Amino acid sequence: SINSMKKFITLLAALLGLNSQALAQDEGVACGRVGCGIVVWLIFVGGMLAVGVLVIVLIFKFIRRDSIARGLGPNSSMPWLALLGLLGLLIYVLQRPQGVVMPCRTCGKGRMQGFMNCPNCGNP
Repeated sequence: SINSMKKFITLLAALLGLNSQALAQDEGVACGRVGCGIVVWLIFVGGMLAVGVLVIVLIFKFIRRDSIARGLGPNSSMPWLALLGLLGLLIYVLQRPQGVVMPCRTCGKGRMQGFMNCPNCGNP
């Protein structure tokens, strides 16, 4: 059990960017190494958060564009499903009106086949 605790501390030190010199009694060396490990960790966490926000924004834009093309209107509450991430995208895909989305002859944006007027430009 003590041996596994030492292995865990060594692994944790490696993840934080520490080495055997940083674990020494000299606080000046240790603080420098720990500070670098924390910066790397913060950059990693910040990058992961940025990727998560980017995925949510892309899902939001897709759901908004698709819901307008399917006649749900720009004020539909469907795009807010993007806040649930991939689960929200799955819920939207299962709940959206079914049909073929084709480009409008006038504006070129998507509209569901069978609509009398385009939900984007209003032209037939």
